[in-house]
Amino acid sequence: MALSALAPAVAKSRKAVANRSARAVLRLVPELRPVPGEQASDRLFYGLIGSILALGLLGLLGINILLGNDAVRIKELKLEAISINEAREEALREVARISTPENLAIKAVSLGMVPSSTPRFLDLSVTTPEKVKP
Repeated sequence: MALSALAPAVAKSRKAVANRSARAVLRLVPELRPVPGEQASDRLFYGLIGSILALGLLGLLGINILLGNDAVRIKELKLEAISINEAREEALREVARISTPENLAIKAVSLGMVPSSTPRFLDLSVTTPEKVKP
């Protein structure tokens, strides 16, 4: 029974402590009420927001310019890669054309080489007995 009798007193003391602590915290912060007849100015706030907005837009503009320059450079590099691949393919076609057996035979004859009338081929699959030296 004694505890139930103290419950309202505990609640009242909590409220009193909360009020006192709130007043103590509020005393640390100065009153920011405007003087009577004067209106608070929002110029500083609007100026800060405007400067942040302007800096953000300038930053986006700079990033956009850099990305545009990179896109142009990438396009130039792609065109250069295409031209290099075309030159490589042309060189490979030229090598294939020159190295056909007919063209090689014509070049060999023009250099004075004579075709063999009895060609011999090596057959490595057949083994022959070696001669033993005495």
